[in-house]
Amino acid sequence: MRKVKSLGLRNRLQQLKDRYDLSALDLEVLRKVQKYQIKSICCTTDGGFDKETGEFYTEERTLNYKVKIVYQKEPNSKLDIVLLKAEEAEHEDFFKFPKKTVKLNKAV
Repeated sequence: MRKVKSLGLRNRLQQLKDRYDLSALDLEVLRKVQKYQIKSICCTTDGGFDKETGEFYTEERTLNYKVKIVYQKEPNSKLDIVLLKAEEAEHEDFFKFPKKTVKLNKAV
């Protein structure tokens, strides 16, 4: 297994620990994924990453993952993803009603 080779990626992993309030589970996952070759690290403040596909979406959902790490366990193996920093969306994000009031005309 390859350790993270790039100094930039090592620094980025440390920045994740410093910047985000990660759960104990997130920190454990982060510690384990460092054993492999990390291909990319993506972070967001708005929207999130899909749990199934890892795709980014701009709209808030019920559960938003804010950090995505793409890694490879062995050379020439498929790329895997891990998602960290799960946040539940606020209820008011989902129930936005129009601000305009509707007036009905009275039938004569």
